[in-house]
Amino acid sequence: MGVALALLTSVVGTVNASAGFPGLGPTVGCQASSGELAFGGTCVAVVGPSAPTQPAAWHHWVTQVPTAPPACIPYETTVWAAAVNGPTAVGGAFWTEEGQRVPVVYSTPLMDRGWNWEVSCGSPGTIRFLGIAAEPRRPSPCSPQTLAVGCLPGFDAASFLAHVEGQVPAETVQAKPATLGVVGVPVEADLVPAPAIQSAEINLGVPDLGDGDPGEILHVVWVVEATPEVVSWDWPDGTSSTEGDWIPQRYDSGGSIEAELTYRVTADGFWSDGVRVHSLPSEKVGTIRVTAQLGYSVQQIQAGLG
Repeated sequence: MGVALALLTSVVGTVNASAGFPGLGPTVGCQASSGELAFGGTCVAVVGPSAPTQPAAWHHWVTQVPTAPPACIPYETTVWAAAVNGPTAVGGAFWTEEGQRVPVVYSTPLMDRGWNWEVSCGSPGTIRFLGIAAEPRRPSPCSPQTLAVGCLPGFDAASFLAHVEGQVPAETVQAKPATLGVVGVPVEADLVPAPAIQSAEINLGVPDLGDGDPGEILHVVWVVEATPEVVSWDWPDGTSSTEGDWIPQRYDSGGSIEAELTYRVTADGFWSDGVRVHSLPSEKVGTIRVTAQLGYSVQQIQAGLG
């Protein structure tokens, strides 16, 4: 399966993160049920929400079987069912309430379920089961007022840059000829190891703001990718180029070859509602610069050469 992501819970106002994505960086997402996503052939599991801790903000339900107070007006009400974090809707069991068989149901991250009751007045009054209630939830790591392009739960450019920077290796310069060139003889320089895409995987537990239930935690994954781009070479004679080829034109004792590699860093985010994996907008994170230096002298075999 590749890398399995652990759900890291967080309390409101704090965000926990961990990083570490071995191998090549992400290339394409795979379509799968149960929230699986593939990057470069590696499937990464994005787990669903935790169990709801209250109904969605727009479902104003009570949480206990209603009773009739001594003086009252008859009323109907809906009672919210206990929550689970899986797809279970009906437990297949019943309980008895004032001689009525009432089915056991559960709320899930995608659906609030419960019971409709009619409560009459009297002492002690009566309660009549009217039927099962079901109202959809809309879990989301962002509030309904947030535009899709602005939905970046847990995005932190500085933190993400630090995570992926830890995956980028230090570079050394290797040259042919190795450390001593000759005027007029081509020099070939390379970076070792060869620059390659590096990635860090950021796991976050964020509150469900779509339903207004901060106690329900949604799993968000950001895959931060550093892509190597331009290498700038500075040669002992003061010239520069973007290619690792150079022909010395003069004698130089105690010079150096210097290279600067620039990585472009971007982030792609994903979260799961327990049924589907949803993509978050791709976002620019920043750049990483890696430098390397090799002491390099140039000799002149003949005085008239050059």
